[in-house]
Amino acid sequence: MAVFQGNDGYLTFSIQANQDNQDMFLLSSRDYIGLLNDDDTAYSLINKNGLITTADVQGTFVSTSDGVFTIAAGNEFNPLVYRGQNKDYDFIPSSKRYELSNGEERIRHAIDWIKKKEFLTLFVTTPYSKRIENFKVLDCNYKFDLEAVAQNYNFVSDYLDMTRNLMAAYFFAYTYVDAKTGKIVPVEDFSEYSPTLYIANIAKLYEYAPEAVQSIGMQALLRPKTQFTMSLNVGENFDIKSLFKKVELPKNPAVSRNLFAQFRGGEMLFPSDYLSRASLQIRSYKVLNEGLVNQYCAETSTDQKWLVDELKKLGYELVNKPWEIFEQARYMINREIDEFIIPFMNSNVAFRGCKKAQSANV
Repeated sequence: MAVFQGNDGYLTFSIQANQDNQDMFLLSSRDYIGLLNDDDTAYSLINKNGLITTADVQGTFVSTSDGVFTIAAGNEFNPLVYRGQNKDYDFIPSSKRYELSNGEERIRHAIDWIKKKEFLTLFVTTPYSKRIENFKVLDCNYKFDLEAVAQNYNFVSDYLDMTRNLMAAYFFAYTYVDAKTGKIVPVEDFSEYSPTLYIANIAKLYEYAPEAVQSIGMQALLRPKTQFTMSLNVGENFDIKSLFKKVELPKNPAVSRNLFAQFRGGEMLFPSDYLSRASLQIRSYKVLNEGLVNQYCAETSTDQKWLVDELKKLGYELVNKPWEIFEQARYMINREIDEFIIPFMNSNVAFRGCKKAQSANV
């Protein structure tokens, strides 16, 4: 049994070594990629080595480094990853979209940098981090990729979000965020927007830029799970876009409306979890941690007095108290873990190990 009550009284998840698997270890990222089908057999439940999976498998446990496991999202042998964009933008991560020689851009960069730090400082104090990072598969514990967590919840990062779910990619291609309301709405004006789908093979991405795919996992949180998100560590590899097949989608408002309705206006892809609400609150409140302001100035050689003066002109208050999580929120997070994350791992994530001195490719 993989789910049981831990010493702290909470449910935990652990696939433990026993007589049947005591000499086994988890697939590495490289071995997992070796199991994937070619493009023309992407959706087959039987891979090229004759291994069989099932349709209910929505992820695979994979070892990304010594003692660490993650979840590779998607059906076990499907190599395809998708990105939907409402325009043909370059693949430039949000952390690279600043002109830092410009004063206003420097201030925006500082605010975004500080808000991200505030969010991640809060995140590591939550039951997400405290409980899920104790989950175990064989001799590996789960480890969050904090850069990917920040990316998944709308903070700047070196990553770009991809999805293993084709329909989710279509949704992002046919919607945009209204600047006035901050809400997701369907594309109606195709003179301004051009829905585009990008498709790539994970194995080819790994061969070209293994550092970009080194953390192929989906973060064990409600929003990434719902979106089947795999964050790609683009860094400076902007030309990685050339490995994607570009598909220009029909410019039809009926498609936009139907997709919008199918996903209930985005509700199915953006569940109202604790982190979504915390992200919105941190990003919208005009409050900044003074210690992080000082840290930003030290790390970026920014004039501290100038930045503080400019922030105050914009109405920001500097405080010394970090964001905190309250007991009601802890209760809600623990329910998310018990009712969504653990059942997903237990029922929908494949466990496939290798025996020592054996490769997944033999």
